[in-house]
This record gives sequence, structure tokens and C-alpha cells, in this order.
Amino acid sequence: MSRSFKKLQFKALVATAVILSGCGSFTESRSPNPDEGVPLAPDKFLHNEAPSSEAIISSPEAWWRIFNDPTLDSLIEKLENANPDIEAALARMDQSFAVLGITRSALFPTVKGELSAGRRRDSLNNLLFPLSTPEYERYGIGVSASWEWDLWGRVRGTVKRDRLRAEAEKFDFQYLLLSLQANLARQYFAIRSTEAELEILKDAVRIREENLNLQESRLKLGTGVEIDVARARVEFHNALAVKESATRKLGKLKHAIAVLIGVATSEFKGELPTIEKSSLATPVIPPGIPSSLLDRRADLRAADQTLRAAAIQIGIRKSDFLPKITLNGSSGLASLKSSDLFSADSQFFDIGPKINIPIFQARARQSSLDHAKAQWQEAVANYRSTVLTAVREVDDALLDLQSLQRELMARNEAVKAATQTAESAKNRHDSGLASYFEFIDAERERLQARLSENSLIGERRAAAVSLVQALGGSW
Repeated sequence: MSRSFKKLQFKALVATAVILSGCGSFTESRSPNPDEGVPLAPDKFLHNEAPSSEAIISSPEAWWRIFNDPTLDSLIEKLENANPDIEAALARMDQSFAVLGITRSALFPTVKGELSAGRRRDSLNNLLFPLSTPEYERYGIGVSASWEWDLWGRVRGTVKRDRLRAEAEKFDFQYLLLSLQANLARQYFAIRSTEAELEILKDAVRIREENLNLQESRLKLGTGVEIDVARARVEFHNALAVKESATRKLGKLKHAIAVLIGVATSEFKGELPTIEKSSLATPVIPPGIPSSLLDRRADLRAADQTLRAAAIQIGIRKSDFLPKITLNGSSGLASLKSSDLFSADSQFFDIGPKINIPIFQARARQSSLDHAKAQWQEAVANYRSTVLTAVREVDDALLDLQSLQRELMARNEAVKAATQTAESAKNRHDSGLASYFEFIDAERERLQARLSENSLIGERRAAAVSLVQALGGSW
């Protein structure tokens, strides 16, 4: 090869590289704008009690500590360390970043080393020209390289697409983690509520058993009637049935906790430390929760990344209609004799561009582009749905918390009144001014009021957890 030809070839390669570098933004320029036609969150939530204020934002890290419950803290730590769903989600996230690494490798040349040695015989009936001998040896050593010039930014667009997908998978992992944490917190508070319910039901069974014994004693003494005994027996066994139902509910809640922390139900004793009712704190919700907190929701961020990846995919598919240029090169030593392998005459090289021009593929590329556009439309719709769902979940949680607080205040007054009535009935009975039946009726109303109050306390804690989850962790 002459020196002038080599110079001409080098200049051509440099000129081509300059031209190619100027076309790198084609893929992104032909992608739709992911910010167009996407709904924004409202300025404020429907059930906010005051104008929004950015000052109330707190860190979502370890949000469960706002409940000030060491047992809950310990359970969530076990969840994060042993839950199989978290392990699977983490593995999916690692897969997506591994795919990104594979895609990113296309930005760099592929270089391979080759080493060969062997003996070969050609067919004498399949030769175009005669050989001195049809059987010979071949030896070779060399290096080959190939690199796709990113003419239209297709490779860079593919890398960006996979990076967005990997980020979306990371946010999906965070969303799953928060969902499992919130689910565990709700199950835990349901356990505490059911334990308190069982204590109330034990009192109810005791009161009804005393009433049944009284009615049976009166019947034996001839001062009672059979129908009162039958009614007392019905109430007693109904109380037993309700207590057994609560016991069964408590067992299933503990089974759910066992699965969440990665323990078989047969191996989970389900013994949680006893705590005072007064120590179960329900966090106070600050007024004016800003809608900007929705930006912390991992599912919204995942939907946003998926939307942007779908937009890039359209540009990638459009670039498939254009020529693809690959620079290939190889160099090394080859010889028919091992003794001549490292001589100067054994050198060889082959270098030059390869242009792949799409001409006819039976609408395969157009169908791929249509597929990418349909994926984009799906991503837009999914993002809109995620935004609407996020706003609804926050408003639902705010409504529940505010309404349950008002209802709980009314129930508290009802419990106080029922307790005063029961105490008054007991005093009247002890003084001989009222029958035991009046006292039994008052106790029955007091226990029913306590059950309703306990149920509302559990519902309010669950609503607080739902608000935490709806806001992406704490507030």
C-alpha cells in the first residue's frame, strides 16, 4: 500500500468521524417530549386543613419511628433483612443495572485476540487452481476490533433508555419496600387492637357468665323464669363466640407478620412484648400538607422514568431506518509454516468501514416503530393513572384521619358516659336501690362502647400508616 493512499484513507476516516459526531442528537431530537401532555399534581389536597407550607416536610427515612414503638422498629428491621419479596425485587434491580452495563459496552470498541494452529486438506475436485499439495498446515496470531460509529445517536440513546429503565426498577424496589413496611405496620397495629379487643371481650364474657349464674340461681329459688335463663345463656355463648372469633383473627394476623419477616408460621411463636395502651402513640398530622410531597413517591418516579425511556425508544426505532456504519479492523501474523510465523512477510491487516443500509425488510422497522409508539402511549396513560391514584390515596387518608379523629372524640365521650352509668348502677345496686339487672345492662353498654372506641383507635393508626405510604414516607 502506498504512503499517499494511507494518508488519503486516514483523512477520509477523520472526516467521517467529524460528520458522525455532528449527528449524535438525531435520536433524542426525534423522540417525543416526555413532559408534554402529562398531568401535574394539584396545588393542594382536598382535605387539607390549612394552606400548604413547605416547612413541614421531613425526611422519609425510618418513618415508622414516629410511632415510638420499639417492637415495631424491631419487626421492620427483620422485614428488611429477611423478606423474600424484598430479596427478589433487589435481584430485579441488579438485573436492570447489569443490562445497562451490557448496553453501555457498545459505546466502546470490541477487541478480540485470536490464536490458531491446525492441519487442513482441501478437496482436489473443489479447487479453482492447482496446489502443490492439497494438505498443509496453518498458523496464525492476531487481533481484531470492531466499533459502531454512533452516527445518529442510536447507541447513546439505547444507553440512556436502559439507564432510565434501571432507575425505574430502583424506584419500583423502593416502592415495594415502603409497601411492605406499611403493610407490616398495619398488621402490627391490628394485632395490638385485637389484643385490646380480647381483653374487653374477656370482661364481656365474665359479665355475661355472672348474669347467667344469677338467672339460673333465681330459677332454682323459684323467683326467676326459664326465658330469662335462656336469654342469659344466649348472651353468654354469643360472647364466647365473639371472643373466639377475635382469637382466630389474632392468630392469622401473627401468621401474616411471620411471612413478612421471612419466618415460617410454624416457627414463629408470635409472642410480642406486652405494652401499655397509653404508650401506643398516634402521630399528630401537621396542617397544610403540601402536594409537592408527592414527588417523593417511588411509584410516581418509576412511572416518570418509564415514560422517558419509552420516549427515547421511539427515537431509537426511527434511527433504525438510517444507515449503520461499523469500523472493522484486524491485524496479525499468518503462515503455512510455524518457523515463518514471526517473519516480516507473515504480517497482514484489514481495516475499513462497513455500511449497513436498510432497503427492504417487509415493514419490520415500521412495525417496530409502531410498537414503540404504542408503548409510549401506554406509559403516558400509566403515568396519568399513577398521579390520579396518588392524589386519591392522600385525600382518602386525610379524610379518614380527620373523620376518625372526630368520631373517636365522640366515642371517648360515650365511653365516659357509659362508665359513669355503670359506676352509678353498681353503687345503686350495692345500696339496694337497683337490681343486678340494671347493673348488668349498664356494664353491657360500657363494654360495647369500649369495643367501638378500641376499633376506632386501630383504624386511626392504620389511616396514619396509609397517609405515610401515600406521601412516600412520613410527611
